[in-house]
Amino acid sequence: MKKRYSHRGHTIECKDDVYTSIVAGRTVSGTMLGVKQCIDWWSDTRIFRRPAEFERQSFRTAQGPSSEIYKGIQIMSDDKQPGLWYILVRGQLLKGPLPKIKQFIDQNALSR
Repeated sequence: MKKRYSHRGHTIECKDDVYTSIVAGRTVSGTMLGVKQCIDWWSDTRIFRRPAEFERQSFRTAQGPSSEIYKGIQIMSDDKQPGLWYILVRGQLLKGPLPKIKQFIDQNALSR
């Protein structure tokens, strides 16, 4: 028995846990998520991509902490420049390596 679903104007049929649909005149099959992503991609960009292409995508994981509290002051890491951190001091941006920023906080006795 086939189950039928509708997603953004496309009919998705399920038989034996394999989902199929027709996108851009081509038959696509795979997981429900993959077929839906294929339909979404086609509807948004008019570029055809197979569901298997979406499953190969790898996502970056976060690399360590994005902020640290030192003596009551939040020091934030710069995502675009690894190894650099920054704080706001009296409305001005102070940026550099983490040990140098901690040294600046110690020397200037900054506190909140």
